[in-house]
Amino acid sequence: PHHGAGGGTDYRGVLERMNRFQEPEVRQAIADLQLPMGSYGLDVGCGVGLYALWLAEALGPQGRVLGFEPQAERVAVAQRQVGDSPAAGRLEFRQGDGTALPLADQSCDWVWCSDVLHHIPDPVLALQEFMRVLRPGGRVIIKESQVAQALFLPGYPDLERQLQQAEMAFNHHEAGPRSFQERWQRTPESMHQAGLQTWHLRTYMVQRQAPLDAAARAYIHQTVFERNWGPRVRGLLDSRAWQEHTALCEADSPQYLLTRPDYYCLY
Repeated sequence: PHHGAGGGTDYRGVLERMNRFQEPEVRQAIADLQLPMGSYGLDVGCGVGLYALWLAEALGPQGRVLGFEPQAERVAVAQRQVGDSPAAGRLEFRQGDGTALPLADQSCDWVWCSDVLHHIPDPVLALQEFMRVLRPGGRVIIKESQVAQALFLPGYPDLERQLQQAEMAFNHHEAGPRSFQERWQRTPESMHQAGLQTWHLRTYMVQRQAPLDAAARAYIHQTVFERNWGPRVRGLLDSRAWQEHTALCEADSPQYLLTRPDYYCLY
């Protein structure tokens, strides 16, 4: 299933909830990259700007991050989101297309692209563009969520499978012939086709258990239960599955999963 922002009106809220839910693991992944202190990098498809902020914080006072979003209003969202942070002076956000970056050849040290490449119709073209702007020895960093299926309904695998299938069917109009999951899993293939011959894979598990913190509860309830598995997929489920979903995923239900002391999720 795809738990990204899509094109809804709650763009900022959806992306911020997803970023905050993953924050400990993303910060650890950034630390593990050991990006050069004082380096200059890009965040292509920077969303609300939180990943760009965390990258800048890892680079030290001389580091700089330039974030790109294709729409001007989304650039403004990122500017508002992180504009008051201590690292704001090391961040810049511009309008730009990941397949035609408005930058000179060999102009940055690394390119970060998080939860975005699967949205680009031609990921190979985008990766080649990332390579064009890299200085010799630079790195392309692609982060994707849920290459394997997440687990948000422990103990109810059949229902969760139906909900995931319904969500993929709902997203079919955007994903096209290949589902988002197929696109995620084919990222190394795209990298190879783009000419990136050396690549390394790292996996980070987001694991949460009761009692859930505010970030986990907000993401699971508002984004997964209410948005992704909410009324928009009701017509893609049989009545029994929808009733079971309602019992487990609605906050006023006696069976609501997120208040159970034995609840956990894997992502």
